[in-house]
Amino acid sequence: MNILIVDDEPLARMRLRSMLNHLNFNDIWEAKHGAEGVSMASKHLPDLIFMDIEMPELNGIEAASAIKKNHPSIPIIFSTAHDEFALKAFDLSAADYLLKPLSLERLKQAIEKVGITYTDDKIKVKRGGDVIMVSASDIICLMAEDKYVSAHLRDQSLLLDQSLAEIEKLHSIFFRVHRNALINTTYLKGIHNRAGKPPVALLEHTEIQPIISRRQLSAVKKILKEI
Repeated sequence: MNILIVDDEPLARMRLRSMLNHLNFNDIWEAKHGAEGVSMASKHLPDLIFMDIEMPELNGIEAASAIKKNHPSIPIIFSTAHDEFALKAFDLSAADYLLKPLSLERLKQAIEKVGITYTDDKIKVKRGGDVIMVSASDIICLMAEDKYVSAHLRDQSLLLDQSLAEIEKLHSIFFRVHRNALINTTYLKGIHNRAGKPPVALLEHTEIQPIISRRQLSAVKKILKEI
């Protein structure tokens, strides 16, 4: 399964690639603008294309039109921060039209609509005396405390045996904000600055606010600009 991402924003490409990696899509090419996207589509013949719309040199509508002319069977999913291009996109037989910031659930729906199957990452956790598997996408953040790592979901917190380093390596959906914390960037909604104290990450669906290290603060701010 080969996927082409066409977007002029490096952080947008990184975020989408991370989400696709989470769904076990790893053969991914990236194009920095529409003209490059047209060239790469002809060269690689991807199974699916994610196309931004507002780009230099050749916008997404123009690029998709050129690709569809030569390769009409390649499905194209548009992703943009603006909805005024939706009609033009569907005139080109777009497979779907996603508004940024992209959510993992909406991305899954678009992929399913194209008829492509995926597998969601699972993480083994402990709930009482049971060991169960939960979807990584349901975990809002992971915190290391003493000898334990806890996974925090919307309605519960569960323990797991893996270290933060192991989780970070195996599941690209998580981003390290502090040596003791990983966050799922799809739940990141802001940064809270505290007088005389390190800033903390504001996350949806939880009151937990992981500390953001000084070293990682600029990276977290960059992620926020894209969501």
